[in-house]
Amino acid sequence: MACVSTQDRADPTDAIHIGTTLPFSGERAASGVALERALRLAIDTVNAANVLPMPLAIEVRDSHSDDAQGTAATLELLDGGSIPFFIGPEEPRIAYQLADAVIADKVRIHHLVNLLPGLSSPLIHHPSADAAWFRLSPSANYLACALAKRMYRDGIRQANAVTDPDDYSGTFATIFGRVFTSMGGTLLPGLQLPASGSDFAEVFATIERFSPDATLLITSPSVAAGFLQEWAVRGKVGQWYLGPTLNNPALLRNVPVGVLEGILGISPDLGDMATDFDRYFQASTGVPPLAGSHYYFDAVAMLALAIADGIAQTGTVPDSGTFKLHLQSVTSTSTQIVSFDTLPAGLAAVAAGQKIQYRGAAGDYVLNQDGDSIENRATIWQISDNAFQDIDHEQCSDAEVSSGYGNGTP
Repeated sequence: MACVSTQDRADPTDAIHIGTTLPFSGERAASGVALERALRLAIDTVNAANVLPMPLAIEVRDSHSDDAQGTAATLELLDGGSIPFFIGPEEPRIAYQLADAVIADKVRIHHLVNLLPGLSSPLIHHPSADAAWFRLSPSANYLACALAKRMYRDGIRQANAVTDPDDYSGTFATIFGRVFTSMGGTLLPGLQLPASGSDFAEVFATIERFSPDATLLITSPSVAAGFLQEWAVRGKVGQWYLGPTLNNPALLRNVPVGVLEGILGISPDLGDMATDFDRYFQASTGVPPLAGSHYYFDAVAMLALAIADGIAQTGTVPDSGTFKLHLQSVTSTSTQIVSFDTLPAGLAAVAAGQKIQYRGAAGDYVLNQDGDSIENRATIWQISDNAFQDIDHEQCSDAEVSSGYGNGTP
């Protein structure tokens, strides 16, 4: 299958238009193609089912892995007012700036429905806005808590974090530290990675001075590749755990084989269908999936199912004011399970007024009253033989996230 990245395919005029901004260049470029392929695979599946009154059509822009360029491209895309649905973006800062522009009426589409499938997506809600936002991937809170529990169980008693200077990394590090210290661990001062193009000498010198039992790394695969190669050259001093965004083939491609052997990390638990989806995705697109590919496929699937539910119940495509009700309807408990590979049948069932539960490429979706996913199970993986191997699972309750372990026991 040929790569389609920044150039849109010929889309029908009479269509339900979806916008997206993805990184096809810059430090996050390794993600853009796989995520777009997931979107297009799901759109092709929905359109082939021929259930919706109009086909889905997507318009894609390149964020260049840059907040300013990505925001400008996104606002230019949406300013025509003809795109009621948006998926993404990957970069948290672009998502915030898009939300600010929509809330402040700086773009002509005020009733935007924004599905946020990225692993580092922010939580966005504004009670006065006509737009609606839904975060589909698990929040940093649950994953950070789960990683703190795992590291403490591994015997780590002093830890710190090296992070990007963004909200997702900051939130992850904060929740990690709160849970880790509540269990009895000691949190050492965290460090931020320098700007692109800088070396990491000062970061490594500071870590060696602190001498933690282990350090958590949260950044993009391209930055992590350079950072961990320098760590290896310096003699592999210290133990590392890797954050959710680093379960990415680009990390393994850009680090010599064997350098990362044995390192552990954490990702959302993608459920029992993940391996089947991986095979289906690679066979259909010709590229290996990322952990985020599952959520991007599901974003389109859930969007289509919610639209079908809205039409079945009210006769119209749901807008931002009613979309949450239909999204929750197609993900709430039902005996009729619809998976990624039975999506056409699921669309037909919803269109006929039947109740279904979508169990997607990324597993079940547990949506709170805002419509955000609160799925709290995580997968612990290890890099072995130049591959990510799932080795365990971890889970955190709401109480653990909010207050940690008051008695100091794991």
